Amino acid sequence: MQDLKTALLSLQELDAEILQATAKLLEFMPQLEELDQPLTALEAEVAATRARLAEMREKARKLESAAEQKRQRLRAYEERLMRVRNSREESAAKVEMDLIRRAADADDQEALEMMEQRTRTDLKLDDMEKQLEKLRAERAPRRDELLRARDDAQQELTVLQDRRQNQAVRLDAASLRLYERVRSGRAATVLAPLTDEGACGHCFNILPLQEQSEIRNGTRLRRCEACGVILYAG
Repeated sequence: MQDLKTALLSLQELDAEILQATAKLLEFMPQLEELDQPLTALEAEVAATRARLAEMREKARKLESAAEQKRQRLRAYEERLMRVRNSREESAAKVEMDLIRRAADADDQEALEMMEQRTRTDLKLDDMEKQLEKLRAERAPRRDELLRARDDAQQELTVLQDRRQNQAVRLDAASLRLYERVRSGRAATVLAPLTDEGACGHCFNILPLQEQSEIRNGTRLRRCEACGVILYAG
């Protein structure tokens, strides 16, 4: 029973170390997120700007194409004007030509404005990409440091988990089941010593004399009826 107590206490100590190691490992996630946040935001802005730039290029292309189609129609009307038979047809053709010319001019003007806007956006994108490269270079050393520390923490946790597994297989199945059942319950502690006064070392509930005797003699594992921890002779 003494060996069982020692094995269970060793398992509890390992579980406490694993809990600390896990908490340490989890601390790296918000640190990395905080470090990456400005870069992630800028990357999203760069991506959105590239998308807008592509839309501008496509819109400018469509405007230029539409203007060219109107100019082709205008040339067709100019050829038709040379073949009109009366002033009425001539007047109608001129009105239609004027409308087409205005529409083509409007497309050209909008395309020109779109090109100017595209040029400004191009310059803005170039500046943002330079900022992005600078930010990546500035954050790289700190990020590498955090990643190395996280890998070390992960390795430490893995070693502890391996040690726990090796420790757990040394226990008999019934004792391990009891330990895991208590550990999964509401008590933060799995094992606690019986005090000299016969109380639970976790919640200080006084145990019946018979149970105190069984715990001190190490004849069987007993749980505190009040808090549920496994008690052992101190």
